[in-house]
Amino acid sequence: MGLRTTRTRIALALVFTLALAFAQFREAGLAALAAHLEIVTVDAATGNAVPARIYLDKGGRPFRLTPVEALLPLAPDVFYRDRVWRASPKPRTLEVTCKGRSHVMLLDGRASFDLPAAAYRVEAYRGTFYEPADAEFELRAGEVRTVVLKMAPVGGDRRGRWLSGDDHIHLTREQADDEVFLGWAQAEDLNVANFLQLQRQMDAAVQYGFGREAEARAPRYSIRSGHETRSSYYGHVNVLGPRAMVRPLSVGTMYGNSAEAYPYPLVVFNEARRLHGATVGYAHFDGGASGNKRSTFLMDLALGALDFTEIFQFGKLRTEDWYRVLNAGFHLTGIAGSDFPVSLNDRSPWPRVIPLLGPERTLVPAAAGESAYESWAAGIRRGEVVVSNGPLLEFEAGGRRIGERVPWDGESETVTGEARAWFHRPIEKLEIVVNGRVVAERAGDGSSTYLALPFQVDITESCWAAARVRAASLEGEPEIRAHTNPIYFEHGGVPTYIREDREKLAREWENHMAWYKDAGLVFLNEDQRRELFSKMDAALAILRGVPAPK
Repeated sequence: MGLRTTRTRIALALVFTLALAFAQFREAGLAALAAHLEIVTVDAATGNAVPARIYLDKGGRPFRLTPVEALLPLAPDVFYRDRVWRASPKPRTLEVTCKGRSHVMLLDGRASFDLPAAAYRVEAYRGTFYEPADAEFELRAGEVRTVVLKMAPVGGDRRGRWLSGDDHIHLTREQADDEVFLGWAQAEDLNVANFLQLQRQMDAAVQYGFGREAEARAPRYSIRSGHETRSSYYGHVNVLGPRAMVRPLSVGTMYGNSAEAYPYPLVVFNEARRLHGATVGYAHFDGGASGNKRSTFLMDLALGALDFTEIFQFGKLRTEDWYRVLNAGFHLTGIAGSDFPVSLNDRSPWPRVIPLLGPERTLVPAAAGESAYESWAAGIRRGEVVVSNGPLLEFEAGGRRIGERVPWDGESETVTGEARAWFHRPIEKLEIVVNGRVVAERAGDGSSTYLALPFQVDITESCWAAARVRAASLEGEPEIRAHTNPIYFEHGGVPTYIREDREKLAREWENHMAWYKDAGLVFLNEDQRRELFSKMDAALAILRGVPAPK
């Protein structure tokens, strides 16, 4: 009995010693020498603590916050192997590091840190629909202090009427990561995060599952698995939310493991939609990442195979290319996606006001329901989408909503409507565009963070109408912009037709087809080759024609 008691006491002493050692390590030495800071990030409208992204400066320079309970060290390359490391089974903080910079997420809006005595500045950010908050203070050794940062929502309660999404994120995800990644999405106020698996010889950014069974959810937030299917022949395409992957994820030797050029994207789209309920479209507008100058984008556009294409990425809004497609008579929903973490290579240092996840966002006016992803994806398929890297933008015309088709008859039609924009910085300009031309505009006064533009325009032919806005940006930041998708006003039910733009697309596709016919593409059999070139010929016939009533 005495031996057992002695062993028990030794074990308890060892546990106590280890706990004390851990505590001393956590506090980085003697507790009395450190200041102890609690940071709380709060929604100013409700008074509730909310997740947020924070930064600390000491002496005007970034200073790391410690301790953190989860770490994601990013070293972006083409294989996407970065993983989350945890010091706690339920982390309250996540530090994301890249290029020597630290970004800390408060996963439930509250955390404590140990710091040396000094003067500090702390900043808090939450997506694009909250005004950033900051505080300056001085800490003394041994002091315990709480700093509360109140972030005011932009546009009052309007934020709650929209779902924001990023269609293009490459992060490895196992089931144990879901709570951390959901907290990060909430810290960025990103309602829908599409995590895309892909292939470069081996699988990359691997997801533990697909479909609703592998969807991570919190109220108003979802993470859903998808995949990016890539080739140097046809471009890059995104398959969002499928119940299962459509393999192979890559063809050709650049991304795959053989020279075979089958399946092409249209085959992937048809299977992903029909069998797996996916929402599908092109990455990088026409799939042309990494200098790839050839893709089947125009073929799939002409054949009506696309739910969307990415028009806003890496801080660039590709209006010229998008307007040409719309003017040629095609209804093409433009969305936004980051290609994270590749996007972090775009700017150094990363502008703090720009979210890491969802730096450019696809906004859909919808209630989250049981699955924020499914509500958001349904909005994309309707075309009821706004893209933004900052402002909240609303638009109606002719009593119709974004994405709607409005048939009309007669010699002319008068269309009235209004655009409204909100941001936490001054709005510089709000515009209405019809077939790519500005027909109404209003400049800001240099201070107003809300701007409205009622308008009236007479139309005499089929056209599309949309709104766009620009807000103030600082040095090192991209232009801060938002753009609605169109409302389509179609005379006799016939889409817009600007001959010059339609003919330009036809010539471009002819050039692509000539390349494909001489490229020496490798197929398993001749049927696959004939199938592809038959689709190409059908697309060319459509592009050479004029739009028909829908």
